[in-house]
Amino acid sequence: MKTLLTTILLLLSVIVKAQQSDILYIPSQKSLVASYNYKQIGTYVGGYYVTTFPQPYIYTTPLSIVNRVGLTYVNKNNTFSIMGGAYLKTYFDRVEMTPDVWVKIYPIRMLTGDKSNLDFAVGVNYMNGFRLGIGLSIPYWSIYR
Repeated sequence: MKTLLTTILLLLSVIVKAQQSDILYIPSQKSLVASYNYKQIGTYVGGYYVTTFPQPYIYTTPLSIVNRVGLTYVNKNNTFSIMGGAYLKTYFDRVEMTPDVWVKIYPIRMLTGDKSNLDFAVGVNYMNGFRLGIGLSIPYWSIYR
């Protein structure tokens, strides 16, 4: 399931022709967050992943897997990104939303100044405490060369 979700999120970046796509892994929540930026503004979506299949009597909907959505802004040099949105916690009869704020940096781009290369991303999340995420950032130019 984890590899399927990762593959879908990365293929989605090719389909939407994003200027930059990021995928982050948040170990404390066992979730993945993918962001897609066109020019400087974009969106992000996150979801839980499981490594085992649920029991046959448990029915899960896509809404119970998606855990965060929001908007993202990347500066012109592609050295940092700010994301803001909502963390979704689904219950049987309602959805509880909590503000979700991210700051991501791209260390290699900060040091080299070249915004067209692959880089890894380090994200710090604040939502009822701090969380750390690490992942990969793929710019438009490296996908469509």
